[in-house]
Amino acid sequence: MTMTRKRVFISSVQIEFAQVRRDLKAFLLGDAVLHRFVSDVFLFEELSARDRQWRDQPLT
Repeated sequence: MTMTRKRVFISSVQIEFAQVRRDLKAFLLGDAVLHRFVSDVFLFEELSARDRQWRDQPLT
């Protein structure tokens, strides 16, 4: 049975949690066990507000 790996979206309006969000992304992608279940982690603040909307990002 093949399991589908999930994409994780992380967003928050709390500026003081910016480092925690980056650390969480690194943990989810770097952990050997969790990496089996998570294919990608998207941080909302990595998207430039002037360039495009989050809705325009592909959902591959």
